[in-house]
Amino acid sequence: MKISLRDYWEIINYNYEQIRFAEIKSSVVLSVYSLIFTVAYTIDILDEENVYSFDFKSASDYFLLVLTVPILFFTISSFISCVKCFLPRLKKTSLNSPLFFGDVAMGYANFESYQEDLNSLFADDKKYQKHLSHMVYVTSNIAFTKFKHVNAAIKSLIKSIISFLLLLISFYLF
Repeated sequence: MKISLRDYWEIINYNYEQIRFAEIKSSVVLSVYSLIFTVAYTIDILDEENVYSFDFKSASDYFLLVLTVPILFFTISSFISCVKCFLPRLKKTSLNSPLFFGDVAMGYANFESYQEDLNSLFADDKKYQKHLSHMVYVTSNIAFTKFKHVNAAIKSLIKSIISFLLLLISFYLF
């Protein structure tokens, strides 16, 4: 079975789509938090009875304060995961490739040396295949890292919403 160069490019393009999808999911998580903060701020402005005020004169106020700690923890954790999704740290590999934009920007002093390396790469199918394999490896690692962080952000979002709902229920029980 002969592997065509097109197969490599299809995998690379698939990985780029997964990278974009992870970033979109992360944007949605941040948008959900924006909606929650907007609703909470609006409710606070419209709240004439000050239902959400703490005077710390009763044990229930301390209990409600303890319930806010998980909300803050999960919210901050989710934000950090979203930022990590947008800005993953890439591991430096030993293969400098004229196909990878980071290597092009950092590895070539001028266009002539870049063009020479790129043309020699295209002339040698084995070498070109190796560099495409490297691109598959790099983009796969980027996609995996982004999905790992966005999944952590979604889990933290769910936990913070559940904690927030428990806090709201507690406000009306105490």
